[in-house]
Amino acid sequence: MRAIQVRQPGGLDKLEVVSLPEPSTPGKGEILVRFHASSLNFHDYLIVSGKVPTEDKRIPMSDGAGEVLAVGEGVEEFQVGDKVISLFFPNWIAGDPPNVSLPRTFAHVPGDGADGCARDMMTAPAGCFTRAPRGGGYRYPPSDRPDIPFGAAFRCLSLSGVRGAHWKDCDRDMSYDVYPFEAQPLLRR
Repeated sequence: MRAIQVRQPGGLDKLEVVSLPEPSTPGKGEILVRFHASSLNFHDYLIVSGKVPTEDKRIPMSDGAGEVLAVGEGVEEFQVGDKVISLFFPNWIAGDPPNVSLPRTFAHVPGDGADGCARDMMTAPAGCFTRAPRGGGYRYPPSDRPDIPFGAAFRCLSLSGVRGAHWKDCDRDMSYDVYPFEAQPLLRR
């Protein structure tokens, strides 16, 4: 399985494409997701650039969209084939934010305190995901758009906040445009 890891002390030149073992079969309360897309946000940039420290070999990127490949025992909210989106704060379900220290607040955030979505597949608790809006799909960018270097894309996507992964209102339905994990120039080497 392909993944991207950031080496310490961080920096765009410290990103490595690695091959990792396939994820485990989902256990009780877990799902296995194949990522079709992952977007970049400013928080991800802070992680990979080393401005926010994280563990060596951390898999970055908090935002991922994909398809459920398998469900573990007790999982009722998802079925194989469901389209899902990762949650930034998977343990904050409702109400005020937890009254904990900042490091503990981000302990379960994908790409920060836990490995993120810059990989082909992930086995994780079902509560780390939510259903993607109905009618959405993975639409690849038009072929007339040129590739841009990964570092430049990272800065563009992070600072714009919407380029590459954005929501559009489409007559009562939501659809999303995402740059696929497979299309990231770094992985084409």
